Amino acid sequence: MDNINWRLLIVIYILLAGVWGTLIKVASDRLNPLTMSFIVATSSWLAVAAVALPRLDFQNKTGVWLAACCGLMGGFLVVIFYSVLKQAPASIVIPVSTLYVLVTVVLSYLFLGEAATPKQLADVVLGLVSIYLLTS
Repeated sequence: MDNINWRLLIVIYILLAGVWGTLIKVASDRLNPLTMSFIVATSSWLAVAAVALPRLDFQNKTGVWLAACCGLMGGFLVVIFYSVLKQAPASIVIPVSTLYVLVTVVLSYLFLGEAATPKQLADVVLGLVSIYLLTS
């Protein structure tokens, strides 16, 4: 994948994510959140394994442990996400769920020393406004 232009990859990502957002709601209406989480996580693992196995590199132990923590956290997030999706429309849940980026911006500023530009601060404010507009 490193040899494919990032612009093409992001277009593919956007298209697949859009289809995913629709299919995931249809499936979550038919399955309980734990069954849904198990099937999605297992299927995801198989897809990643097919692409990644020949290229794995475990040299950086800190990176491996951080990645494992992210994986565990991601598993819990999947269960929470499908529980929410079972109860609310995808047209609200998916856009609101993407606002995790706001938390990332704040934490990156506080703990990683990344600069928060006026534009990013405006993004945070507009993100909060969008939560209100989508959920009211």
